[in-house]
Amino acid sequence: MARQKDNKALPAALPESEFVKAAKKAGLVPEVGKGAVEGKYRKVIDTKDGRCTGSVDLDAACKAEEPGANRWDYGLGFKKVDKPELAIWVEPHSGSSAGEVKAVLAKLDWLEAKLALKPFADLRALTDEARRQGIKPYVWLSSGTVGIRPGSREANSLAARGMALPRSYLEI
Repeated sequence: MARQKDNKALPAALPESEFVKAAKKAGLVPEVGKGAVEGKYRKVIDTKDGRCTGSVDLDAACKAEEPGANRWDYGLGFKKVDKPELAIWVEPHSGSSAGEVKAVLAKLDWLEAKLALKPFADLRALTDEARRQGIKPYVWLSSGTVGIRPGSREANSLAARGMALPRSYLEI
């Protein structure tokens, strides 16, 4: 491992996974593993039979140029054993009331518009790979209690957009 002048070890180089390459191509700064995700949410994302290949904080990356936008928070690359790499998009947001659905769907609109841009094409392809593997790529991670009932109009609105109800734990 390389050493800095003060003899402290430098962080390990970020492995060039497909997610990391795609994030860089989109002008984002990827971090190792779940490093871009806030700690309290990082703890509730479990990579059951695989590993996180990198992460990005979309909200922070786009805040300066789009301060009033409903920005999605995080993107994560995952590589399951014997499967192609994929991307999952995680939005920590209150799920306490049905009224929050509109805000999360506005954030999803923003994310889908980003993924439609040419620099984001490789991230979109990794997102499509999640679907091919039967994984919903857009995840609402509830930052508290969930007050949206299964079968409700709001739950159906989420399902129509390829999302499940908010959850407090994500296992991929």
